[in-house]
Amino acid sequence: MNAVTRRRGLSTARIALLTIVTALIASMLAAAPGQAAETALIKWSTSATATETVTVKETATYNGYTGTGEATSTKTAVGIGTAEEATNWEVYYWATVRAQQAASDAAKAAADAEARPIAKQRALADAQAKAAAGPVYIEWSTTATVTESVTVTETATVDGYTGTGTATSTKTATGTGSAKELTYWEVYYWATVRAQAAASAKAKAAAETEARSIAKQRAEADAAAKAAAGPVWIEWSTQATVTESVTVTETASVGDFEGEGTATVTKTATATGSAKELTYWEVYYWAVVRAQTAASEKAKAEADAEARALAKQRALADAQAQADAAATPTPTPTPTPTPTPTPSGGTPTPTPTPTPTPTPTPTPTGPTCGTAKVKDDGTPWTCTFADNFTGSTLDASKWSPMRTETSSFSYGDCFLGAGPNITVADGALSLKTRKETSPVTCKIGDRTITSNYTSGSVTSLGKFSQAYGRFEIRAAMPASSSKGLQSALWLVPDVPSFYGAWPYSGEIDVVEYYTQYPDRLIPALHYGSTAPFDQRTNNACLVYKPTEFHTYVLEWTKTKLKVTIDGTTCVDHAISPLAPLLGSAPFDKPFNLNLTQMLGSGDNALPAGTSIDEATMKVDYVRVWK
Repeated sequence: MNAVTRRRGLSTARIALLTIVTALIASMLAAAPGQAAETALIKWSTSATATETVTVKETATYNGYTGTGEATSTKTAVGIGTAEEATNWEVYYWATVRAQQAASDAAKAAADAEARPIAKQRALADAQAKAAAGPVYIEWSTTATVTESVTVTETATVDGYTGTGTATSTKTATGTGSAKELTYWEVYYWATVRAQAAASAKAKAAAETEARSIAKQRAEADAAAKAAAGPVWIEWSTQATVTESVTVTETASVGDFEGEGTATVTKTATATGSAKELTYWEVYYWAVVRAQTAASEKAKAEADAEARALAKQRALADAQAQADAAATPTPTPTPTPTPTPTPSGGTPTPTPTPTPTPTPTPTPTGPTCGTAKVKDDGTPWTCTFADNFTGSTLDASKWSPMRTETSSFSYGDCFLGAGPNITVADGALSLKTRKETSPVTCKIGDRTITSNYTSGSVTSLGKFSQAYGRFEIRAAMPASSSKGLQSALWLVPDVPSFYGAWPYSGEIDVVEYYTQYPDRLIPALHYGSTAPFDQRTNNACLVYKPTEFHTYVLEWTKTKLKVTIDGTTCVDHAISPLAPLLGSAPFDKPFNLNLTQMLGSGDNALPAGTSIDEATMKVDYVRVWK
């Protein structure tokens, strides 16, 4: 029943009830004025008629489409009410109320029973009509206004001097976005997203255009100022200590006899080297080279002086010994007595026991790198290192677990060495980053790090290193649904500061995996180079499912470094050091292998309020050729 119908029904019932009650009171007052009410109960029944209207709604589904149907029905019903009370007023009142209620309930039930199947039929018909008509798309367009800031850096050259300029520009732009979807929510969402993206791109383009022009002007002004000022020389001195061994041979004569003597002496010397250059890289390099050269020459000179005197003494002693031997008279030889003949039938000479042939010692075999590899020129590679992780423990002859205390390495996590973060099983090495049940501590120098996370890393430092060759690693990156993790397959020099502090002594990131970029792996070559960094890396090496095993290869020659992923070239870089005459430096020294799983940092840091229980990088094998 709708609200209006119900109010009308109740009003009619109330008027009827009021009429009955008024008549009853009047009759009671007229019939027995002043009489006391009887104490006996009065029982009375009556009937009432009520009309009710009911509206119902139903839904139905057909072939994935939902329809709605509505129907209204009006019914009239008679109800009976009975009461037993102490007064005529009460008995009439309650009998009438109950009769009206019974009639109303019966009318509603009858109306609902008739309206509901009609509504159901209409809902099904509506769903069938929608299915026949197909999807109904909603189209909508909107605008959005976005403000973007862009910072750019430019370079310029004036008379051989390079200047840099940086500028920031902020622009506001309005963009339009349209969408055609099945629901109002979707059409609003996508139209808004597209409008914001269009506005953002427009604002960035305008800001970059303005900022780049300003940055270029500033770079030209900076270069002109440098050219006007002339070169700015940097002076620096350093010391180096070098140990050298010298072997010399001398001769000496005593009469007609000549003797020879050899001596080896080792000396350590310290010397200072100075340089005056235009860049910190060059001044550091040349000062170190000169200090090492001077110290080496000094040590060699001291060793040579001492060794030469010693060799001279030995040569003189040798000549004197020869002269003394020649001066000693030769004794007259004593005749050898004739041996007594052995009588016939005497004791026979025993047959000598044959000497057993010694068992040959097997020639030790080198590492096995699987299928033979051939260089571009057709010559074969030679296997120098291989680990297929076929055992149940880490091979200590090839790897050392990394510790924060000894490596000074941490991105907010602690590397604890051997333990659950470094395991070998099922033919693979597993390196993990784990959330601990309680915080752990580790130290870098005097600084104490307290962290909820520990990580795993292994290094071949002190066990295997190599300059040049082919380095191949098959690995699967950790699964993660958010940023906060980093994995690395990388090489660093055995002497990390030979050419200076990082990055001047070099670092080769064969690949690094950042979970903020789950569709790619990024190689990078770090050193002092004339080539800009974007020519030494590649942020667009897309990899399908990095969490599955892929093959990562570094080919390292004296002139270039090349990284491939599953045979596809990612970086092919010609080595180009800053300082002149450096050749392959710093990539002319032995580098060691490192396999690392750790927390992310910077833009890839674990977001506040989130956590990672455990993440694992797996390594199937590591193989190296020369």
